[in-house]
Amino acid sequence: MKKAILSGWYFFYAIWTLFNFTCLMLFSVPIVVFCIMIDEKIGGRIGFVILEIWARLFSGLSGIFYKTIGRANIPPSQACIYVANHVSYLDSPAMVVAIPQQCRPLGKKEILSYPIFGFMFRYIGVTVDRSNPKSRRDSLEVIKGKLMKGINIMFFPEGTMNKTDNWLIPFKDGAFRLAVETATPIVPMAIHNSRNLLPRGSGELKSGVITIEYGKPIYPEGKDINTVKSEAYQAIYTMLENRK
Repeated sequence: MKKAILSGWYFFYAIWTLFNFTCLMLFSVPIVVFCIMIDEKIGGRIGFVILEIWARLFSGLSGIFYKTIGRANIPPSQACIYVANHVSYLDSPAMVVAIPQQCRPLGKKEILSYPIFGFMFRYIGVTVDRSNPKSRRDSLEVIKGKLMKGINIMFFPEGTMNKTDNWLIPFKDGAFRLAVETATPIVPMAIHNSRNLLPRGSGELKSGVITIEYGKPIYPEGKDINTVKSEAYQAIYTMLENRK
């Protein structure tokens, strides 16, 4: 009897969450896209405020809340490259809530096929075909243009969701090559507890708190790509391990 009640509750919770996500996304997408189309920098700021409201409403109505640690580590008045671990679909709204300025995420081209969200990502993000060297180069050039406008960039440097039992999987070079070539600081971030609330491949969303922790910025001047990548990897790994 108890198991049947729990199954019924999870089913209701899943339907409620899907309803919230769909309705709020349908309302938010046209506004966000319209703002960015009018003016990428100023309109983009407004658009990302709308995105944060969407993320907080969707999450709050689903019983998911966010806590940030170490915001003082963000360099003031400077565009940055944010890098974070990636273990759950909840990492995306967590980053929208946590990063205090507008940013442009880098995502694989498959995102464009997602209903509703894929359409919006054409305007809020930069896509890349990782199997195509030209696509990778072109994407980095687009991102450089965003940084020159003072717009932040966000990477999940593992390149995909981490499905292993390890804290992190090896990082790709893209974010760190960009940092070295543009002398842009890297801000390492650790996302805690998102995997417990929604593991990849599971439809069993749970309520709880996701903590996003900022590490100290990494300045790339005088360093090569591997050094910057290693420093970022170690910073995120240490934050994850210390809160296990």
